[in-house]
Amino acid sequence: METKTKKILKVMHVVCWVLFVGVCLKTGALIFSFVVSLTSSAIAAHNLYRGLDLSALYANQLPHYVTLVSLVIAIWGLQAFLVYLVLRIFAKINFMHPFSADIAELVSRISYVALIIGFSTLMVYHYADWINAKLTHLPNLQAYLTGGAEFVLLGMIIFVIAQVFKRGIEIQTENELTV
Repeated sequence: METKTKKILKVMHVVCWVLFVGVCLKTGALIFSFVVSLTSSAIAAHNLYRGLDLSALYANQLPHYVTLVSLVIAIWGLQAFLVYLVLRIFAKINFMHPFSADIAELVSRISYVALIIGFSTLMVYHYADWINAKLTHLPNLQAYLTGGAEFVLLGMIIFVIAQVFKRGIEIQTENELTV
């Protein structure tokens, strides 16, 4: 009979795969439409992805358009990488000895990536706000640049958990040496 924890972890594993595929598709769609907008048709800037209209920025300030869209793509790519790291935990974890150096390293990397996503999102949000105030109106961009503070908080919490994991490894190693 499976324990409740194992069932929850199986469900979370499936949810992580769904999130990973979704974030990768969103990132890929943004990359594709961005490349199309630069290479063949400026009309693609009217609807980069699900109503994201940066055509005014494209028409008036192409360097800012390239910078802003590249940064948004980078943030979504980092989010896909974050979910990938979580999937790596599912692949590497041994439930008999969950405190391992590999898992602690992955948890640490997750905290760093979450912090990078958070601070990057906040910086790009302020950059977009500056563009919106000084250069061109950017409708619907806020939906792509939300959650910066939440990712910073998440990164800080996961960093603490990573330190607990490292301490757990130390205790587990001490217990193995004393037996």
